[in-house]
Amino acid sequence: MTAGQDVLTSLLQSSTRTWQLADGCGASARGTATGAATRRDHAWLALPPRAGTPADVALLRFDDRLTPVGGLTIELTPGFILSARREQAPLLGARANSLPLLESFDDQPWPRWRWRGDGWVVERELRMIEGHPALIATWRLIEGDGLRLHVAPLLVARALDGLQVEDASFRGVTAGVPGRVRFASTESHPGLTLWFGGAFMPARAWQRGLAYPLESHDPLDPEAGRLIVGEDAFLPGWVQHVLTPAQPVLHLVASTEEGLFRALSAEQRLGTPPARSLDDCIAALDEAARARRDAWNAEAIAGAGHTARQAAQAHAIRRGIDAHEAPAAELRTEDTTVITALTGRLRDALFERADRTAVLTDPTRGIESGPDALRVASALVSVRMFGPARDIARGYLAYLDEGLAPQCFDTQGMPQYESPESSLWLVHLVDLLARRDASSEATQSFLRDGAYRMLEGVIQHLRAGSRHGVRCDREGFLWAGEGLAARSRADLNALWYHALVAMSQLAKQVGRRENAAFYMAWARELQRAYVDRFWDETTGGLYVEYGHTGPTRGIEPSQLWAASLPPMLLPTDLATRLVATVTRELWEPRGLRPRPSEGLADPAWLGTWTAASLRSHGRVAEVEARVHTSLVRWAAEVTGRTAPGLARPDGPVAELPVRGAAELLRAWIEEIDHHASPVQLVRA
Repeated sequence: MTAGQDVLTSLLQSSTRTWQLADGCGASARGTATGAATRRDHAWLALPPRAGTPADVALLRFDDRLTPVGGLTIELTPGFILSARREQAPLLGARANSLPLLESFDDQPWPRWRWRGDGWVVERELRMIEGHPALIATWRLIEGDGLRLHVAPLLVARALDGLQVEDASFRGVTAGVPGRVRFASTESHPGLTLWFGGAFMPARAWQRGLAYPLESHDPLDPEAGRLIVGEDAFLPGWVQHVLTPAQPVLHLVASTEEGLFRALSAEQRLGTPPARSLDDCIAALDEAARARRDAWNAEAIAGAGHTARQAAQAHAIRRGIDAHEAPAAELRTEDTTVITALTGRLRDALFERADRTAVLTDPTRGIESGPDALRVASALVSVRMFGPARDIARGYLAYLDEGLAPQCFDTQGMPQYESPESSLWLVHLVDLLARRDASSEATQSFLRDGAYRMLEGVIQHLRAGSRHGVRCDREGFLWAGEGLAARSRADLNALWYHALVAMSQLAKQVGRRENAAFYMAWARELQRAYVDRFWDETTGGLYVEYGHTGPTRGIEPSQLWAASLPPMLLPTDLATRLVATVTRELWEPRGLRPRPSEGLADPAWLGTWTAASLRSHGRVAEVEARVHTSLVRWAAEVTGRTAPGLARPDGPVAELPVRGAAELLRAWIEEIDHHASPVQLVRA
């Protein structure tokens, strides 16, 4: 996203354009093109949820002010304030004297602002250190001389969606040496360490009435300027620096890791010779991040190549070709580019909570979707990242409750149980691990040490009855909901069928042959009854659900699970008709709509659609060409990303959710026939 003065001079218009950074471990920064915060989650350092605690905001932003020689002070970061406090409708004001001087904003490769005044030009850029909850803010003199800069951190101790009021118990500065100072707010909130050039002047002040105009539940009246909500931020002091041609740069690094640079400093402190400079320390951390990223990419490409060769053999067999006579599938440069970009997207979503490895599927709210996280783990299996996939599975197994895995983890990191969907994807993931990593002692121990036993408990609970009305009827179909609201959905029962098949395979692996036969017999009975229950001859597809009053007609992307997952639940002729119906009603080049002629196309369904198309139609040239076209389009979009952890909410890349990246990655590796159908990576 790039914005010039035509956009930036309008505070409200430009403040709807947002940027986001991530450290790859759950910490994030988010704001607007002007820097003005319009929502409570517009914070420059937000921490991931910890066990039992909400996502914390550590740094609201830097309040930076520039004073040219002989000129007036310019507040570089504009903001909204409550100019009058009223209970019902406080008045909205704005601090925006820098907007006429704001020449441009660009978020590539990370957010960067440029101001131009009378004889001077100054830039500010923000970025995060990969693998660390740390924000680097840099002010750089491009033209001019003798510009005085004051930068003050604004601290809040609240959840991402909370508000703070002035609190006399705020502790402020707790420790400091030249070049480094430590702040603390409350006893329960993480402290913040600031590394800096220049001089730090301690203070104990509050900025009151900070307003967020887009947080109102009522429409904003631009004429009356009526608002909303406001909060107070603590100002513990400020950094002073004069930008000159001899000293044109000021770095500030804010992090909750007090020892972030200690290992890099000879005297375990900055600013005192012979300790390294702040520039050197930042460069050292960047180099370490690049090394980790390169190692991850190399492992992912090697794993993808292994999986692609296995998939190519399977494609050859389905064509009637002896797998040993088929040419080996070798990844091309285009393939490795796609794989690197997509695995980077998955890497950025992984982070460590206190008790498990989690997948941050909604970084702006700190929410983790269970089904999405488990499908991300399945994509990690495709690139043979078995360790992280096992860790994700182990985390969800630990939170099983009456056979239900969490449907999501909320902003407080607490599990929410609403549907059996997560449980079914969990069974799928464990089965995938067991098949793809069968020779690994780590996976075998994972199965023996409780995973299989716990999944048996899942099946038993779902069969006998669990929370939220989850149960099986006499025919073995899965229901959810209480009373007249109870429903038996076609998509969940497709997952239920595949879970039973997976349990049969897992039972064989652990030597439970009788259980394996039981699960397979149940799955076959369900398969025979599925068409009678859910097939809709009128639409050439499936009913959405079956309730006490009969079936509900409709077309949804999730119905493709009946044709996309192996072994295919529907007979081939019906699966072909289902895919044709879904394609006709929902398909767009950028994804599938949630319902016919409604909603935005969701690219996260492209992987499912790809698998269903190829499995139902066979590897027909026409079908493969359409699949290739869709995958290449998104591959081109994704590979245009230039910085790890950077998302552009207004751009095409940001529209690809984590689950979409996972599905595209899996489809790219396993569904494309790499030696039979070369794909050129070109922008569509």
